[in-house]
Amino acid sequence: MTMISRLVFFKNEKKTPKQSSDRITLNEISIVIPVKNNQRGIDNYLKAFFETQQPEFYPKEIIIVDNNSTLPLEVNHLLDRIRLPVHLIQCRQPGAGAARNAGVEQAMGKWVLFNDSDCIPTSSLLTGYLYSDNGSLGYSGNVKSLGSDLLSRYYESQEILIPLKVHDVERGFVPQYLITANCLVWRQAFITTDGFDERITIAGGEDIDLGLRLSQLGCLSYAFDSLVLHNFDDGILGFCRRFKRYGTGNKMVERIWNVRLTPKPFKPNHPTPANWTFAILQYIYLLAGYIKS
Repeated sequence: MTMISRLVFFKNEKKTPKQSSDRITLNEISIVIPVKNNQRGIDNYLKAFFETQQPEFYPKEIIIVDNNSTLPLEVNHLLDRIRLPVHLIQCRQPGAGAARNAGVEQAMGKWVLFNDSDCIPTSSLLTGYLYSDNGSLGYSGNVKSLGSDLLSRYYESQEILIPLKVHDVERGFVPQYLITANCLVWRQAFITTDGFDERITIAGGEDIDLGLRLSQLGCLSYAFDSLVLHNFDDGILGFCRRFKRYGTGNKMVERIWNVRLTPKPFKPNHPTPANWTFAILQYIYLLAGYIKS
């Protein structure tokens, strides 16, 4: 992810990293989704979930957290004859991090799968994590674009929602942090790190901060077989707002970790004229959010 590209932490190699004592099993996964003013997104998520997942592979539950939506969310109209608990709870504390914390407090599973309300699950959403089970505390799933327009292809080619790859002590690639569009976390490790920092009240940086704290406690791994499709249909205006928010998140993470995270110009991975335009806009709005904070 372009938001943080130069922040590298090295664990104390003399300290044995903590591992999860619970193997990943599908019926011990609680899915937590924070939502604010996105009824259509939740409708699309649940519809796709029950179209792509087989009942024998269902998780323990789905927890949808309404974080101060202007109009109350509804889910009952989507759940006829569905044999899976789907809970809709309220969180008045502003911020996606606070909403996810509220969801984890209600979760009964040993593992928590975080998704966003603008994501669409695929058939490998859950089973993809089983293939990656190696004792890690958290796993970064795969995120690709739902659309095929120029802007959606840019998000995907830049791996905007894929955490930065770093080397572990064995020189393998691991995620430096997690991104909550699609990640699985051992609930006990989540509790040990005190969850999301609710001082970060925007949807930007709170997941990276949590992932960094988890990475200092134990190992993180990629789970690229687990896939969700992210809907980037909010166009260029949404693009600008998103990266301005990420720039603000940069500043917040910078203050928490006492490091410099000033956004810097970069070359797009696929340097087409359109991608150069998007890259320049991305940098401008990251910087604007960062400076404004």
